[in-house]
Amino acid sequence: MSIKQYIPKRLKNFLWFLLKSPQRKWIGYSSIFTDLRGYLSVVFKRREYARISVCVGVKNRSYNLVEYVVRSLNKCEFRGMIELSVYDCGSDDLPDLGAVLSRAWKGNLIYKRVEQDFARSVAFNAAVEQATGPYILVCDADMSIPSDILSKVCRYCSPYSAWFPKVWYSGERGGGRLYTESTGMFAARKVDFMKTGGYDERIREWGKEDWLLYFEFYKKGIACRRTEEPEFIHHYHPSLKPDNFEPLF
Repeated sequence: MSIKQYIPKRLKNFLWFLLKSPQRKWIGYSSIFTDLRGYLSVVFKRREYARISVCVGVKNRSYNLVEYVVRSLNKCEFRGMIELSVYDCGSDDLPDLGAVLSRAWKGNLIYKRVEQDFARSVAFNAAVEQATGPYILVCDADMSIPSDILSKVCRYCSPYSAWFPKVWYSGERGGGRLYTESTGMFAARKVDFMKTGGYDERIREWGKEDWLLYFEFYKKGIACRRTEEPEFIHHYHPSLKPDNFEPLF
């Protein structure tokens, strides 16, 4: 029998986080101090609310953007403190997406349309750059956002902490699971995102720009707090993962 079966699950999870989490492999064990400082900065942070900008880069996911992101944002607490920043790479699946968003979204909207090929790194950098809130939430167009999102962003983000929630990935036929391997959605102070240099726009292939940004936060001394968020829902769509995809680590 393996000794592992006698170790409580919470202890196993903690040991994995302490010794084998991605930042240990990519950055080194100095990242333990970064995580500790980030955790303490959140625990002792004074409760305060500030404006957040929900940043979305999109091309031809217009229906999902309106049906999921906008509809859920309209149900959020403190909606008047939430801004929607959309950078559109020339969507043509809805006539005049900007006008549709202006009618559908009840809060402040920043919308820019540029005719160009979609690259997630480029589109999301642009959506963040045009945002005016001190806090940003980077969000795909296929997401439903929890009603207490402003409270969570303001809680988990500090000068030493960014927030990378483990969102719920819905299945094609119902059900789903926590998407623990993804770092696609995140929140941070905008100034800290800019310190990292943002997404590496040389990265055009699926998936790698998210993890590289995650590690850039650690390089700047900012921990990436991960929490389980089953109400933060990634709605099913066929995977865009290429068949020849090679993981970053």
